[in-house]
Amino acid sequence: MKKLCLFAMLLILVGGTILAGGALDNSTPNVPKSNKQAPVQPSGDVQPVGPQPKIVLPEKSFDFGYAPEGFFMVHPYTIRNEGEAELVIERVRTTCGCTSAPLEKTNIEPGDETHVTVIFNSRRYKHRTSKGTIISSNDPVNRSVRATFTANMDTTGLPFEIEPFGLSIEKGKKPPKKMVFKIKNGSDQNYELSVVDYTSDVLKEPKIKNKKLKAGGKTEIAVEMNKDYDYAANYIKASFTVEASGKKPIRFTIPIKGSGPQ
Repeated sequence: MKKLCLFAMLLILVGGTILAGGALDNSTPNVPKSNKQAPVQPSGDVQPVGPQPKIVLPEKSFDFGYAPEGFFMVHPYTIRNEGEAELVIERVRTTCGCTSAPLEKTNIEPGDETHVTVIFNSRRYKHRTSKGTIISSNDPVNRSVRATFTANMDTTGLPFEIEPFGLSIEKGKKPPKKMVFKIKNGSDQNYELSVVDYTSDVLKEPKIKNKKLKAGGKTEIAVEMNKDYDYAANYIKASFTVEASGKKPIRFTIPIKGSGPQ
């Protein structure tokens, strides 16, 4: 009997040990939580490091004012590098097939500048229009900038009679030594005329005979070709823009085209 009791007690002790061991194996260890937090990611764009180029357009828009249909209106825009590294013009594109925009040079050193010349073909335009030129560069802040212009081929609101309103030179013919355009003020307002822009690589600066144009008065604007411009080898695409200051300023552009091969 004593042996039987001892055997029973031994079974109880072994079973308890096994159960205790299983409970320990299945328990989750009490691991202390870490005080470390996940690193905070920086917000916003990453700023460029070191010297960078900076593209600047001092003039972003130009108004040709009233202009005739079927000619070329020309205006240069300055592109300036105000940064500390070389500016590279990567692409120039226009918003319309009626406009081209040749560029002088693509690489611009700090403090230097170049020009993109917008040439608008007004053929088949009989109303006011606005077009743009988009200039893309390696400026990390402004990858693309835009230059725009407006022109109005609906001349019903123009108070001046201009003869001729645009000069077309026959192919192969020599341009007149002096091209004269007659202006008549058909309104009851007085104006003062000034030339605000002209195609300087083709034309000399236009000369206005009488800048103060009274109501009903007349004047003339004369212009000559640059001596070093080869009109026989190059098709002329030139213009000059006049502003008439008065109660309400008015602009108009007189274009000149033709002669050499197109």
